[in-house]
Amino acid sequence: MAAEKFSVSYDADDKDYKNHKIDAYTLGNAIIGVYDLIAVANETINDGAVIELKVTSPVVDEGSVIIDFLLEGAPQALEVLRYIGISSVAGAVVGGSLLEIVKALKNRKVTSVVIEGDDENAKIHVDGQTIVCNKFVAKMAVDRKVRQALHSVVQAPIQGKKKAVFKVLDENQEEVEVIKESSASNFSILAPGSLETTEKTKEKITAYFVRVDFDSGKGWRIRRADGTEQKVEVVDEVFLKRVGQNKHAFKKDDLFEMEVEITSTYRPTRATHEYKVLTITRHFVDKR
Repeated sequence: MAAEKFSVSYDADDKDYKNHKIDAYTLGNAIIGVYDLIAVANETINDGAVIELKVTSPVVDEGSVIIDFLLEGAPQALEVLRYIGISSVAGAVVGGSLLEIVKALKNRKVTSVVIEGDDENAKIHVDGQTIVCNKFVAKMAVDRKVRQALHSVVQAPIQGKKKAVFKVLDENQEEVEVIKESSASNFSILAPGSLETTEKTKEKITAYFVRVDFDSGKGWRIRRADGTEQKVEVVDEVFLKRVGQNKHAFKKDDLFEMEVEITSTYRPTRATHEYKVLTITRHFVDKR
């Protein structure tokens, strides 16, 4: 089992922080916020690998409040810290860590997040700007629980305090990340009106057409082997032309092998899925 130590530090020209004191409610939320950040990142990146987050005895640093953490788990599971941006391990995340991307969003309303197929990157559309980053980072950056956690960890403890600074420190107390109070508002909860996430995937399936339209690629419907029915749009022009020329020979209960593109759109209250038949790759005339 591997382990990595890190700390979060709050500094300010404030009588409490100078004397190593912090409001108990704020501190409790900050610790829970770190836990939530790592839990969501672990579920997103590692499909819920076994890791343990512990709070260890703090080292007292003059004028600061420091919380020491120890994360234990398989070496690959500890990668979550790198994606969040609180790891000193070499190797930056392409496009930026979670902390860097949330800072770049500047608490603006996110219009949509687009992830296409097996692409490792995603596009975040915000206020007329497109930000390209790692797909796992993008998912976390627009996750309401993650944003609430970042608010509790970064913004709440330093907001409004004179010369306040949030820091992430490695096990040698070297700075990994520094965020000043003037930038703390970037780590607010997710802006109202956000958001919509779109993912595109492709798969090859076998299915029957249970509804057809000889005049259009729209209005078709398929039934999979498990009995699931879905409305689809057929965009295979060669197949549509062949069907149009041989209407009487086409049987809607014939079995076909096809490549389907699935566009899944996730919104805060619901999710929708659209299916396009890109190519008919095989026609099983005798389904027996």
